[in-house]
Amino acid sequence: MISVLVPFRANGPRDVRIKSWKWIEQRWRHLLPEAEICVGTDTGQPFSKSVAVNDAYSKSHGDMLVIVDADSWIEEGNLMTGIRNAYARERLIVPWWTAYRLTKTDSEIIMKSDPAGENPVDTRMRENAAGTGPSPASAAMVLCIQRVSFERVGGFDPRFRGWGSEDVSFGLSCWTLLGRNEYGMGEAFALYHPQPHIDEMRVWKNDTGFMNMPLWEQYRTAQGRLGVMEALCRQHPLEGASVPVGRSPTLNMDDLIQMPEKNPAPKDYGVRVTEQIYTYDGDRIQI
Repeated sequence: MISVLVPFRANGPRDVRIKSWKWIEQRWRHLLPEAEICVGTDTGQPFSKSVAVNDAYSKSHGDMLVIVDADSWIEEGNLMTGIRNAYARERLIVPWWTAYRLTKTDSEIIMKSDPAGENPVDTRMRENAAGTGPSPASAAMVLCIQRVSFERVGGFDPRFRGWGSEDVSFGLSCWTLLGRNEYGMGEAFALYHPQPHIDEMRVWKNDTGFMNMPLWEQYRTAQGRLGVMEALCRQHPLEGASVPVGRSPTLNMDDLIQMPEKNPAPKDYGVRVTEQIYTYDGDRIQI
């Protein structure tokens, strides 16, 4: 069974994301008609995506988890490839390589289209949104992972609040305890919504209390260091998990790559493709 986990909290009844989620939800029901859709939330401040993802997990029953942002989707071919690859081996699958954060105008057009129809994103919309999406290394938008794999890393770290580091840190924990993250060559799309008010989120440049940054540094330091990452993830055990936090039995030790000693807070932690070589913050890894 497949469970779609969606972290979501509206900022009041007029939040435009309510409208976009209604379309996105129907799109996911079209893409995965047999799946259960589990929406998780968080009542803390600022909003914690980590808490909301874990909340959605607690409501789910599937052995395969598709973790999606409430504004995002990918198309069926790339989605099914990602799910098959996630079933094949315990690891995090990011089933897209190029991401588009669609404009307000184009998002309005899309939300008027049939969510059960063909992909409404055309060439012009892609051109309008070129370069706006995150790197796949951010481990955001749409992810595929076995339930047991999600449990082995303790889910998302609920100590992260605000916007800017929980996805990346989750990706680092998966890379270390499960094996090298796998990236598809598909496209991910996100409908437009205005950024939350600055008081409602915490980003790299507004980390009041300096809370997210030190936690991110712990994940950066633990990358590629099995014992350190296991100890870090055991600090936030996932309630209801069927397996304890720890390395996967299918982990390939050759997948363990340590982050550079000196590395400032990143825009993303950096798997990029350059001349058909994966580049991991300066370390070259053959595809």
